[in-house]
Amino acid sequence: MRSESRASRQKFSGFLALILVIILVTLSACQSSSSKSNGSGQSADTKAASPSGEAKEQVLKYITLNMPRSLDPVHIDAQRITSDGIAEPLVMLNDDGSIRPWLAKSWKNLEPTLWEVELQPNVKFWSGAVMDAAAVKAALERHQKLNKRGPSQIGGVEFIVKDSLHLQLKTPKPDPNFIFKLNGFAIHNTEEANRLGDKFNSQADLTGFMKPVQFTPGELLIAEAFPGYWGEKPKLQRLEARLGADAQARLLALKNGDADADMNVEVEQRVSYEKDPKFATYFPIGQTTNLWLNMKKVPALQDKNVRIALNLAVDRKELIEGVSRGFASNATGHFPAGLPYSINTGAVTDKAKAEKLLDEAGWKKGSDGIRVKDGQKLKMKMLTYTVFQPLAVALQSQLKNVGVEIELNPVETTASNQMMLDGNFDTATYCSCGTATGDIGGQLYSYYQSGVASNYGGYSNPEVDKLISQLTSEFDAAKQVDLAKQIQTLVQEDVPIIYLFNNTRWGAAYNNKVKGIDKNLQTKIVPGMYISK
Repeated sequence: MRSESRASRQKFSGFLALILVIILVTLSACQSSSSKSNGSGQSADTKAASPSGEAKEQVLKYITLNMPRSLDPVHIDAQRITSDGIAEPLVMLNDDGSIRPWLAKSWKNLEPTLWEVELQPNVKFWSGAVMDAAAVKAALERHQKLNKRGPSQIGGVEFIVKDSLHLQLKTPKPDPNFIFKLNGFAIHNTEEANRLGDKFNSQADLTGFMKPVQFTPGELLIAEAFPGYWGEKPKLQRLEARLGADAQARLLALKNGDADADMNVEVEQRVSYEKDPKFATYFPIGQTTNLWLNMKKVPALQDKNVRIALNLAVDRKELIEGVSRGFASNATGHFPAGLPYSINTGAVTDKAKAEKLLDEAGWKKGSDGIRVKDGQKLKMKMLTYTVFQPLAVALQSQLKNVGVEIELNPVETTASNQMMLDGNFDTATYCSCGTATGDIGGQLYSYYQSGVASNYGGYSNPEVDKLISQLTSEFDAAKQVDLAKQIQTLVQEDVPIIYLFNNTRWGAAYNNKVKGIDKNLQTKIVPGMYISK
């Protein structure tokens, strides 16, 4: 394994010390990943050693809220295909916010704006085409052009083929955590994509260990082990995934033996799963659940005092103890409390102050209790989907208490992704939530930088933009943490997003016959997974 230069290590040393486990795991992978991982990027301590007692039929059946609508990785609705072992990125994001090598064997920072990635050898797409540096370059350039998240993550990056296994990436400015940004861009055969056109949505040419044999967009995905896979040979021979929008129906499917895993465990079902010895539940590090506000679309939300009032109207104690059944804690800012780069101040509930601010903003209560200004009611729609619907109902009631009328707009889970990108919402309970990360600046950039596609509500603050620009170029660990806290403090004062609580929502439940689950990729299918007798 090729290691980083002495100068580069010095730049990162402070960063490693502060971020501790998250970044230590990540950056040490850059230096010695080959000694700690097998051919498919699965860490050695989770690799099962030829287990005895395997079932004769290695078929994993699971149900999820989040079925892909396309197999083309540039589409936002294709996001779960990486979790299913169908598509593969250069690096894989772990549950703890660190990354591990995957199609990239190693990487190093040559200069502040120049990185070099060494690719895994002998990787081929399903069609037999070689996945080399030129193919990776083409795939990433296609993401830049067609993936709506491309510009905010890899926009302006120049890709340079050094040789067949080495790709250099030149960033527009220094970015100490640039490699993290590659986890969201699966590598695919662009020649086939260009040849097939729209057919590539269902006939994608990828590198994963599971290859689809049947695909009904948004409903069903059946895949079988690909015999020519470049890495650790998968123990599962077949994967059957189907849509399960109703949480109770998913629970019953597992209880009845019709499914082996539920990839979207909700609070009520979590209690049932954890009481039943036939199941094992896995919940990654928590995140900050929030309510998105669309200032671009809703004139009332452009008034900061209105946003502050909505924030004050939210009863978080009720949300934590009621909706979340106690599986949550108070939110203090963008990042979950307790992380080195989180802040300690959080919102309070003050109905009287919320009402006073709305009165002062000119929104007066009508005879029906709903506020009116210039003949217009203070009425907004709330985009939501199954897993967040109890939360949305509670928020609807709480906001009505201060004279705000909320109309719920429930949609199918994957449909919400495109609606958010299109800005087709007023408010939204959406799963894009702050969480532990090794790319602090990158995450804050994607939420709060002016003009970025994933800044769904159109928030813009020149001072925040300036600080984010400094943070994303800063190598010094202490300065990174200080800048991150400054940004969060300013954002919290502006209330572009209402932070609700910290919890883990996207847990998974498996029946006890499912073995080889990677403890740092708990909701992902990995080569070492298998069904026991």
